Amino acid sequence: LGFGYIDSGSIYRCATLLALRQGIGAETDEHSQKLVNLISNAAVDIRIKPNTRGSMPGVTGTGRLVVPDVQVLLDGEDVSKEIRTPEVNRLVAKVASDGGIRAAVLGIQRALAAAAETKPASTPGAATDKPAIPGGVVMDGRDIGTTVFPSAELKIYLDASAMARAIRRWDELNSQLKEKEADAAAARRQTASNELAQDSANTATPEPVGYPSVEDIARELEQRDYADINRQHSPLRIAPDAVVIDNTNLTFEQQVFSITDLARERMGLERKYDDI
Repeated sequence: LGFGYIDSGSIYRCATLLALRQGIGAETDEHSQKLVNLISNAAVDIRIKPNTRGSMPGVTGTGRLVVPDVQVLLDGEDVSKEIRTPEVNRLVAKVASDGGIRAAVLGIQRALAAAAETKPASTPGAATDKPAIPGGVVMDGRDIGTTVFPSAELKIYLDASAMARAIRRWDELNSQLKEKEADAAAARRQTASNELAQDSANTATPEPVGYPSVEDIARELEQRDYADINRQHSPLRIAPDAVVIDNTNLTFEQQVFSITDLARERMGLERKYDDI
Protein backbone atom coordinates (compact mmCIF):
# COMPACT_ATOMS: atom_id res chain seq x y z
CA LEU A 1 0.00 0.00 0.00
CA GLY A 2 2.96 2.33 0.50
CA PHE A 3 1.43 3.88 3.63
CA GLY A 4 3.30 5.32 6.57
CA TYR A 5 3.43 3.23 9.76
CA ILE A 6 3.31 4.13 13.46
CA ASP A 7 3.86 1.55 16.21
CA SER A 8 2.08 3.54 18.90
CA GLY A 9 2.95 1.05 21.62
CA SER A 10 6.58 2.09 21.14
CA ILE A 11 5.70 5.56 22.43
CA TYR A 12 4.45 4.14 25.73
CA ARG A 13 7.55 1.98 25.84
CA CYS A 14 9.69 5.10 25.38
CA ALA A 15 7.84 6.70 28.31
CA THR A 16 8.49 3.55 30.35
CA LEU A 17 12.17 3.58 29.42
CA LEU A 18 12.40 7.22 30.52
CA ALA A 19 10.78 6.26 33.82
CA LEU A 20 13.30 3.45 34.37
CA ARG A 21 16.25 5.66 33.45
CA GLN A 22 15.10 8.45 35.75
CA GLY A 23 14.04 6.13 38.56
CA ILE A 24 10.48 7.44 38.63
CA GLY A 25 7.09 5.87 38.13
CA ALA A 26 3.46 6.91 38.11
CA GLU A 27 2.74 6.03 41.76
CA THR A 28 2.08 9.63 42.86
CA ASP A 29 0.76 12.75 41.14
CA GLU A 30 4.22 14.30 41.41
CA HIS A 31 5.91 11.32 39.77
CA SER A 32 3.20 11.17 37.12
CA GLN A 33 3.67 14.84 36.24
CA LYS A 34 7.44 14.40 36.01
CA LEU A 35 6.98 11.55 33.56
CA VAL A 36 4.38 13.55 31.59
CA ASN A 37 6.90 16.36 31.28
CA LEU A 38 9.64 13.96 30.19
CA ILE A 39 7.65 12.30 27.42
CA SER A 40 6.06 15.59 26.33
CA ASN A 41 9.49 17.16 25.83
CA ALA A 42 11.10 14.08 24.31
CA ALA A 43 11.60 13.69 20.57
CA VAL A 44 10.10 10.36 19.50
CA ASP A 45 10.49 9.23 15.91
CA ILE A 46 9.48 5.93 14.31
CA ARG A 47 11.11 5.00 11.01
CA ILE A 48 10.85 2.17 8.54
CA LYS A 49 14.15 0.73 7.33
CA PRO A 50 14.75 -2.01 4.73
CA ASN A 51 15.37 -5.39 6.32
CA THR A 52 18.62 -6.76 4.91
CA ARG A 53 18.30 -9.97 6.93
CA GLY A 54 15.31 -11.32 4.98
CA SER A 55 12.56 -13.04 6.94
CA MET A 56 11.47 -11.89 10.37
CA PRO A 57 12.74 -14.01 13.31
CA GLY A 58 10.07 -16.34 14.60
CA VAL A 59 7.65 -15.73 11.74
CA THR A 60 6.15 -18.79 10.10
CA GLY A 61 5.28 -18.31 6.45
CA THR A 62 6.32 -18.79 2.88
CA GLY A 63 9.11 -16.23 2.99
CA ARG A 64 7.64 -14.26 0.10
CA LEU A 65 7.47 -11.07 2.16
CA VAL A 66 10.48 -9.02 3.19
CA VAL A 67 9.68 -7.48 6.56
CA PRO A 68 11.15 -4.01 7.07
CA ASP A 69 12.73 -3.06 10.38
CA VAL A 70 10.99 -0.55 12.63
CA GLN A 71 13.48 1.84 14.18
CA VAL A 72 12.42 3.81 17.26
CA LEU A 73 14.43 6.92 18.12
CA LEU A 74 14.21 8.65 21.50
CA ASP A 75 15.92 12.04 21.45
CA GLY A 76 17.99 10.79 18.52
CA GLU A 77 19.04 7.53 20.25
CA ASP A 78 18.05 4.22 18.70
CA VAL A 79 16.15 2.46 21.50
CA SER A 80 14.43 -0.13 19.28
CA LYS A 81 15.82 -3.05 21.29
CA GLU A 82 15.95 -1.41 24.71
CA ILE A 83 12.20 -0.74 24.77
CA ARG A 84 11.54 -4.47 24.24
CA THR A 85 13.43 -5.73 27.29
CA PRO A 86 11.69 -7.71 30.07
CA GLU A 87 12.14 -4.72 32.42
CA VAL A 88 10.12 -2.48 30.12
CA ASN A 89 7.58 -5.25 29.46
CA ARG A 90 6.83 -5.55 33.17
CA LEU A 91 6.27 -1.81 33.72
CA VAL A 92 4.67 -0.56 30.50
CA ALA A 93 1.06 -1.43 31.44
CA LYS A 94 1.35 0.55 34.67
CA VAL A 95 2.80 3.58 32.89
CA ALA A 96 0.22 3.36 30.10
CA SER A 97 -2.66 3.34 32.60
CA ASP A 98 -1.90 6.87 33.82
CA GLY A 99 -4.35 9.42 32.44
CA GLY A 100 -1.84 12.26 32.19
CA ILE A 101 0.64 10.10 30.31
CA ARG A 102 -2.04 8.86 27.94
CA ALA A 103 -3.07 12.44 27.17
CA ALA A 104 0.54 13.37 26.43
CA VAL A 105 1.06 10.32 24.23
CA LEU A 106 -2.19 11.01 22.37
CA GLY A 107 -0.72 14.27 21.07
CA ILE A 108 2.46 12.50 20.00
CA GLN A 109 0.49 9.76 18.22
CA ARG A 110 -1.54 12.23 16.20
CA ALA A 111 1.51 14.35 15.35
CA LEU A 112 3.47 11.30 14.18
CA ALA A 113 0.51 10.11 12.11
CA ALA A 114 0.20 13.52 10.45
CA ALA A 115 3.91 13.48 9.62
CA ALA A 116 3.77 9.87 8.36
CA GLU A 117 0.93 10.77 6.02
CA THR A 118 3.23 13.14 4.16
CA LYS A 119 6.03 10.59 3.70
CA PRO A 120 4.69 7.13 2.79
CA ALA A 121 7.08 4.43 3.93
CA SER A 122 7.71 1.64 1.46
CA THR A 123 10.73 -0.61 1.26
CA PRO A 124 13.14 0.75 -1.38
CA GLY A 125 13.48 -1.59 -4.31
CA ALA A 126 10.33 -3.52 -3.50
CA ALA A 127 7.43 -3.83 -5.90
CA THR A 128 4.59 -1.79 -4.36
CA ASP A 129 1.35 -0.21 -5.48
CA LYS A 130 1.08 3.55 -5.45
CA PRO A 131 -1.24 4.64 -2.63
CA ALA A 132 -4.77 5.09 -3.94
CA ILE A 133 -5.41 7.59 -1.14
CA PRO A 134 -2.35 9.85 -0.78
CA GLY A 135 -0.99 10.08 2.73
CA GLY A 136 -2.45 6.88 4.16
CA VAL A 137 -1.06 5.69 7.49
CA VAL A 138 -1.23 2.43 9.44
CA MET A 139 -1.12 2.73 13.23
CA ASP A 140 -1.29 -0.09 15.73
CA GLY A 141 -2.12 0.14 19.41
CA ARG A 142 -4.70 -0.83 21.98
CA ASP A 143 -6.98 2.21 21.73
CA ILE A 144 -6.38 3.45 18.18
CA GLY A 145 -9.84 2.66 16.81
CA THR A 146 -11.70 3.78 19.94
CA THR A 147 -9.78 6.84 21.17
CA VAL A 148 -6.92 7.99 18.95
CA PHE A 149 -8.66 7.74 15.56
CA PRO A 150 -12.29 6.73 16.20
CA SER A 151 -13.18 7.73 12.62
CA ALA A 152 -10.51 5.58 10.98
CA GLU A 153 -11.61 4.18 7.62
CA LEU A 154 -10.53 0.65 8.52
CA LYS A 155 -10.13 -0.82 12.00
CA ILE A 156 -8.59 -4.24 12.57
CA TYR A 157 -8.73 -5.97 15.94
CA LEU A 158 -5.98 -8.61 15.88
CA ASP A 159 -6.38 -11.34 18.46
CA ALA A 160 -4.48 -14.53 19.33
CA SER A 161 -4.15 -16.94 22.22
CA ALA A 162 -1.84 -15.90 25.03
CA MET A 163 0.39 -18.90 24.35
CA ALA A 164 0.73 -18.11 20.64
CA ARG A 165 1.66 -14.53 21.47
CA ALA A 166 4.10 -15.70 24.13
CA ILE A 167 5.88 -18.03 21.70
CA ARG A 168 6.26 -15.18 19.21
CA ARG A 169 7.59 -12.83 21.89
CA TRP A 170 10.01 -15.50 23.13
CA ASP A 171 11.29 -16.00 19.58
CA GLU A 172 11.98 -12.25 19.34
CA LEU A 173 13.81 -12.23 22.68
CA ASN A 174 15.78 -15.34 21.76
CA SER A 175 16.84 -13.72 18.49
CA GLN A 176 18.03 -10.66 20.41
CA LEU A 177 19.95 -12.90 22.83
CA LYS A 178 21.72 -14.66 19.96
CA GLU A 179 22.72 -11.29 18.48
CA LYS A 180 24.13 -10.19 21.85
CA GLU A 181 26.05 -13.45 22.26
CA ALA A 182 27.47 -13.14 18.74
CA ASP A 183 28.56 -9.54 19.43
CA ALA A 184 30.10 -10.57 22.74
CA ALA A 185 31.98 -13.47 21.12
CA ALA A 186 33.35 -11.17 18.43
CA ALA A 187 34.48 -8.67 21.09
CA ARG A 188 36.20 -11.43 23.08
CA ARG A 189 38.05 -12.65 19.99
CA GLN A 190 39.21 -9.12 19.25
CA THR A 191 40.32 -8.61 22.85
CA ALA A 192 42.14 -11.93 22.94
CA SER A 193 44.07 -11.09 19.79
CA ASN A 194 45.29 -7.81 21.33
CA GLU A 195 46.15 -8.98 24.83
CA LEU A 196 49.03 -10.98 26.24
CA ALA A 197 48.51 -14.49 27.51
CA GLN A 198 48.77 -13.40 31.15
CA ASP A 199 45.79 -11.13 30.67
CA SER A 200 43.58 -13.91 29.38
CA ALA A 201 41.60 -13.94 32.61
CA ASN A 202 40.08 -10.64 31.56
CA THR A 203 38.45 -12.30 28.55
CA ALA A 204 36.56 -14.97 30.46
CA THR A 205 33.15 -15.79 29.05
CA PRO A 206 30.45 -13.84 30.94
CA GLU A 207 27.40 -15.50 32.41
CA PRO A 208 24.73 -15.96 29.74
CA VAL A 209 21.84 -13.53 29.79
CA GLY A 210 18.56 -15.26 30.57
CA TYR A 211 15.06 -14.39 29.40
CA PRO A 212 11.69 -15.42 30.86
CA SER A 213 10.20 -18.75 29.85
CA VAL A 214 7.31 -18.95 27.39
CA GLU A 215 4.99 -19.66 30.32
CA ASP A 216 6.23 -16.59 32.21
CA ILE A 217 5.73 -14.43 29.12
CA ALA A 218 2.20 -15.79 28.65
CA ARG A 219 1.36 -14.86 32.24
CA GLU A 220 2.78 -11.36 31.74
CA LEU A 221 0.71 -10.93 28.58
CA GLU A 222 -2.47 -12.03 30.34
CA GLN A 223 -1.74 -9.63 33.20
CA ARG A 224 -1.15 -6.83 30.67
CA ASP A 225 -4.44 -7.64 28.93
CA TYR A 226 -6.33 -7.57 32.24
CA ALA A 227 -4.75 -4.26 33.22
CA ASP A 228 -5.52 -2.67 29.84
CA ILE A 229 -9.11 -3.92 29.77
CA ASN A 230 -9.79 -2.63 33.29
CA ARG A 231 -7.84 0.64 33.27
CA GLN A 232 -9.80 3.84 33.85
CA HIS A 233 -8.47 5.80 30.89
CA SER A 234 -8.98 4.55 27.30
CA PRO A 235 -9.47 0.88 28.24
CA LEU A 236 -8.86 -1.83 25.67
CA ARG A 237 -12.09 -2.39 23.75
CA ILE A 238 -13.13 -3.81 20.38
CA ALA A 239 -14.53 -0.93 18.33
CA PRO A 240 -18.09 -1.72 17.14
CA ASP A 241 -17.04 -1.29 13.51
CA ALA A 242 -13.75 -3.20 13.78
CA VAL A 243 -12.96 -6.35 11.80
CA VAL A 244 -11.82 -9.04 14.24
CA ILE A 245 -9.06 -11.37 13.02
CA ASP A 246 -7.77 -14.23 15.18
CA ASN A 247 -4.24 -14.88 13.92
CA THR A 248 -3.37 -17.72 16.32
CA ASN A 249 -3.06 -20.18 13.43
CA LEU A 250 -2.40 -17.79 10.56
CA THR A 251 0.96 -17.37 8.86
CA PHE A 252 2.48 -13.93 8.68
CA GLU A 253 1.72 -13.71 4.97
CA GLN A 254 -1.91 -14.73 5.45
CA GLN A 255 -2.38 -11.90 7.92
CA VAL A 256 -0.73 -9.32 5.67
CA PHE A 257 -2.58 -10.37 2.53
CA SER A 258 -6.02 -10.52 4.18
CA ILE A 259 -5.65 -7.09 5.80
CA THR A 260 -4.24 -5.58 2.61
CA ASP A 261 -7.27 -6.80 0.70
CA LEU A 262 -9.58 -5.32 3.32
CA ALA A 263 -7.81 -1.97 2.90
CA ARG A 264 -8.03 -2.20 -0.89
CA GLU A 265 -11.77 -2.83 -0.64
CA ARG A 266 -12.22 0.26 1.54
CA MET A 267 -10.31 2.28 -1.06
CA GLY A 268 -12.51 1.03 -3.88
CA LEU A 269 -9.84 -1.25 -5.34
CA GLU A 270 -10.09 -4.88 -6.38
CA ARG A 271 -8.91 -7.55 -3.97
CA LYS A 272 -5.47 -8.82 -4.91
CA TYR A 273 -4.65 -11.89 -2.86
CA ASP A 274 -7.72 -14.15 -2.89
CA ASP A 275 -5.86 -16.86 -4.84
CA ILE A 276 -2.74 -16.85 -2.67
